Amino acid sequence: MAYLSYIQQARDLFFRQKDPVQAEAVLRPLLNKPDTPAEKRAVHELLALILRSQLKFNDALKIYEALEDFYQAGYCLMLQGQLHHVQQYWGRTLLARNNHWCVSLFGLLTRQLATYPTLFQIRNHMESDIANLIEAQQMEYLANLLSYVEFLTQINLEAPKFAGRALMHAGQYELARDFLVKGQKTLPNDPEIYFHLGQYSMALKHYTEAQLMLKQCLLISPTYRPAKELLLKLPESA
Repeated sequence: MAYLSYIQQARDLFFRQKDPVQAEAVLRPLLNKPDTPAEKRAVHELLALILRSQLKFNDALKIYEALEDFYQAGYCLMLQGQLHHVQQYWGRTLLARNNHWCVSLFGLLTRQLATYPTLFQIRNHMESDIANLIEAQQMEYLANLLSYVEFLTQINLEAPKFAGRALMHAGQYELARDFLVKGQKTLPNDPEIYFHLGQYSMALKHYTEAQLMLKQCLLISPTYRPAKELLLKLPESA
């Protein structure tokens, strides 16, 4: 139980308190302790994620190699701008799953897309990939991926929303607005897109517009709690 409590402490430091340095310090002593295979994997996967958040990509890559998680190992190379080297890992991933997201991701980042990713692959991966590319400052790869959003919308109508939300949360407001507006045009009855447009307007202190967007969200979905809470944060003069 004590072992698991350290893992939980590290999770809390990393995910809730946003303190990867302390989270890493909690996990490091666990690496050489006796444990079950499941506990060992949990520690190593969490540590690799923490290292990646600190841009320690080579250290994370070594952990993923040891875990034989070849997709994530190649992902670390991608985040370092070494896309031309990822095939040594992603090729092994594709031997196990020939329709893995990595084949589409490689095509998106190189502007050589020759596959059709699935609706669920776009939902599960695109938003986090955008956030990770921004954090790693791989802006050329980011631009290449974003150039395919219109195409991806034919597969998943939420694609512009996913892109806009990731860009907004990363502070890329100018880019975010265009995709959020595209998301609203694509799914005009989606309450979530109006909530995000409200968030966007709040971030820019456009409070009147934020109020309009949030009220539209609640008009479509009266029980949408995040919109209600954000409305309460608006200045009274809005």
